[in-house]
Amino acid sequence: MFSQLRMREEQALLAHDYALETARAEGLEQGRAEGLEQGLERGKLFAFLDMVRQGLLTSEVASQQLGMTVAEFEELL
Repeated sequence: MFSQLRMREEQALLAHDYALETARAEGLEQGRAEGLEQGLERGKLFAFLDMVRQGLLTSEVASQQLGMTVAEFEELL
C-alpha cells in the first residue's frame, strides 16, 4: 500500500513538472511572438517618421496609415 501511495505521489509530481514546463514553453513562445510583433510595429513607425522627415510623405498620410491622429504622430516627430 505504501508503494502505491508513493507511486501516485511521484506521478502527481511528474505531471505537475510537465504542466509547469509546458506552460513555460508556451509563455516563451507567446513572448517571442509578441516581441516580434512589437518590433515590426516599431519599425513601421520609424519608417513613417523617417519618410515624413525626408518630405516624402505628409503627416496626414503617415498618421492615417498608422491609425493615429495627426497630433499624436507629430508629437513623435
